[in-house]
Amino acid sequence: MDTILTKTQKLGISLRLYNKNKKDGVYIMDTTGFILKYWFAMPAIKTKNYESISAFLGFCTFFLNLLKKIKPKYIVCAFDESLGSCFRNKIFPDYKKNREKAPQELKIQFKLCRSFLDLLGINNLASKKYEADDIINTLSINTRKTGLSNIIFTNDKDLFQIIYKNDIWWNLNDRKFNYNDLKNKLRFSPQNLPDFLGLMGDSVDNIPGAPGIGEKTASVLISKYKNIENVFNNIDLIPSDLGAKYQRYAKIITENEEMIRLSKNLSTLAYIDSIENNDGLIERGRVHLNKIDDFLLQTGMNPGQKKSWISQIENSCEIV
Repeated sequence: MDTILTKTQKLGISLRLYNKNKKDGVYIMDTTGFILKYWFAMPAIKTKNYESISAFLGFCTFFLNLLKKIKPKYIVCAFDESLGSCFRNKIFPDYKKNREKAPQELKIQFKLCRSFLDLLGINNLASKKYEADDIINTLSINTRKTGLSNIIFTNDKDLFQIIYKNDIWWNLNDRKFNYNDLKNKLRFSPQNLPDFLGLMGDSVDNIPGAPGIGEKTASVLISKYKNIENVFNNIDLIPSDLGAKYQRYAKIITENEEMIRLSKNLSTLAYIDSIENNDGLIERGRVHLNKIDDFLLQTGMNPGQKKSWISQIENSCEIV
């Protein structure tokens, strides 16, 4: 009889195999999305001090298991706190206008997760001006300069653009891509993703793009011309290069050049000068068990689960 593995078991096997074969790399987590997964999937768990700690419990259980399996030397987390206040909203006020702001109950659980990561000795960064994607981009650039590869834990396709050779994009489930995987999937270099989104836009982030140009057309154009500058420079050649039907798209591109450039700008991840470029930001700190015990006691979590977490921390972290 075939053995049926759960997603968690498959992830564990995949992580162990990856950890066995990997060279030194930096694990960078797009943390907000993983917390949201548990926010939506788990029923509320009320305690004496909180209306619910379900997302906190789900994420932190997942994170402790991750530490146990990958045993990272370098790991850092990024959070999103810039919805509505991001610098992109100054460029384009309707940016992410379709997104609902997090309810207070969820914000509290984000704060609990960040506090727990602090106590675990895991640096975690957030900004009111920049998005988590910008933070992750900055960290990946800095670590790449030191010769380290990056393993990006995320569900966000916008982060395809930061994947270079020796890097990995991984949703920690069923999708894991290296640079060549993404190049084959997209039909162009992942670094040209902003050019692609500049043409077609992104409804998820409310980025307009050029009206009438969809995913297939944008893919053909960037596959052929690599970036929007080359598209503009070869606008008269597009129908002869790609076929008569592209005459209409050439006209659309000409008429919407300003919006295409704006959309590319919105899709391009920023580098944040204020983030320090040093190993201390990605290295794990030492853990004070008594501080973690006090913190977990205050959350009101189940004593048995608390005891299990403490045991995991003792086995997977450097204790003071």
